[in-house]
Amino acid sequence: MNGFTIDLTQIILGIITVIGGIIARYVIPLIKEKLNERQYDVFNGLVRVGVFAAEQIFTSGQWKEKKQYVVDLLKESGYEVDSTAVDALIEATVKELRIEMEKGKAAEG
Repeated sequence: MNGFTIDLTQIILGIITVIGGIIARYVIPLIKEKLNERQYDVFNGLVRVGVFAAEQIFTSGQWKEKKQYVVDLLKESGYEVDSTAVDALIEATVKELRIEMEKGKAAEG
């Protein structure tokens, strides 16, 4: 090896940004179509609370349990939404949480 290294962080962040854009463009309107605005706000709030709570309850390696926790919270609250749409909104919220955590770390350091 010649000592050449590649930092994949920026590439991964770029991919996550593109995925977030796709979710915002196609998936969120699909969910909104199925719910009225107030229902969507409550639904989105439940997803956000569920994702943040799951981050506190489970370890970083327990991603399946985290996701199931959020899905169960939505079901217990009476929401039955297409699985793909729910998955996308959960992933978008996880991305938002990670960005907020990175900003917090940068502010501390």
